[in-house]
Amino acid sequence: MENDVIDAIKRVKDPETQENIYNLGLVVGFTIDRDSIDLFMDFMSRTTSCYFCKIIGWDLINKISLELINELKNLGFQKIRLIDYINPQIEYKTYP
Repeated sequence: MENDVIDAIKRVKDPETQENIYNLGLVVGFTIDRDSIDLFMDFMSRTTSCYFCKIIGWDLINKISLELINELKNLGFQKIRLIDYINPQIEYKTYP
């Protein structure tokens, strides 16, 4: 199942770079419990161009999150949480 999840994550692309979010390191890890999955996300940019550019814009976070949830629903997960890996109290998206 873990390989299926990684393959699903790799199908989601960053809209700006068209690179998959797995290779970009946006998904730090995940835990699976039957039909539930928690993904630990890192939405920080790794470029040093400017301080304000370090956080990926909310529109991009939303688009990436929705695509990721759709991929994971297709694997049969009934509960999906996208959580900040530094502060797990921050949930970017949940399904349902």
